[in-house]
Amino acid sequence: MKSKSVIAVLVTSAFILLACSSSAPAKTIELKFAHAFSPKHTMQTQVFEPWAEKITKETNGQVKFTFFPGGALGKTPDHYELAEKGIADIIYILHDYTPGRFPMTEVFSLPFMTPSALQTSRAMWKTYEKFPEFQKEYDKVKVLALFCHPGGDFHTVKKPIRTVDDFKGMKIRTANPSVTEALKIFGAVPVTTPVTETYTALERGVVDGTVVPWEGLGIFKLDDLTKYATITDFYTMTMMVVMNKSKWESLPEDVKKVIDENSGIALSEWCGKVYDATDEPFKNQALKKGIEIIELSAADKEKLQGLTMPLREQWVKKMEAKGLPGQAVLDAALGYLQED
Repeated sequence: MKSKSVIAVLVTSAFILLACSSSAPAKTIELKFAHAFSPKHTMQTQVFEPWAEKITKETNGQVKFTFFPGGALGKTPDHYELAEKGIADIIYILHDYTPGRFPMTEVFSLPFMTPSALQTSRAMWKTYEKFPEFQKEYDKVKVLALFCHPGGDFHTVKKPIRTVDDFKGMKIRTANPSVTEALKIFGAVPVTTPVTETYTALERGVVDGTVVPWEGLGIFKLDDLTKYATITDFYTMTMMVVMNKSKWESLPEDVKKVIDENSGIALSEWCGKVYDATDEPFKNQALKKGIEIIELSAADKEKLQGLTMPLREQWVKKMEAKGLPGQAVLDAALGYLQED
């Protein structure tokens, strides 16, 4: 009888332990998300925060996010390394802050590759998925989104750009190496300066104008100085949201599934769509300040685009000299850009 009682106690204890373990809440996973935007920036309030809340909800509170905006964990150019080293779990950064590390991605920085931020962001993700060489650029991290801002235009202080010939001799703040080369072809003088220092450069006459999207014009208060906006949808700056690889691999499979379902092309398109939506309000803000909007003639638009086509050929040759599929990537990117 005594042995039966002992067995009964052990069985009962086992059931209690099993019940306790099955009802015990899963350990909360804390993810640190770092970027250089202000806490009130459009991407933070309309994308990053809602995205994080969605994942928290869909994991039943298992995943919690802590944001470190404004470069709280490191200088802006260092954010990619923050993710690589695990100082941050997730980061946002522009590709141009890590020059030379993403040669395949540079195809979307070429002039006239931005029909809209949504279309280009979608094309970026599809091209990334199609080519292993494209994916290899990001092999040290988990890629969550690839996206860009709407096409940037030319904004000038004193001299308007009404024709292609008006570029000659003008000092224009450049945005990336492809823009720099294009400006040289147009006869302009490209000046490299951070967007955060562009206001001072315009104010002091160091530059006559700048390339920037409407959102950037307003955020950095450049519309207080510029008088003319020549519409071209000329260029974009590519961006990414990536995650520390070890952190990703440590996540439970059900959590990975939720993050994957809310990232990739879904998050890329979300970012692009939100960026597109910034165009109209910031454009209206500039109009209220008296900025004149200039539309180039059809002939000048065609001429401007034609002048930049050699840059695509140069990029292809540069990539293929490295053993990368430059022509195939360019062709695929252009094809995806034409999709609805």
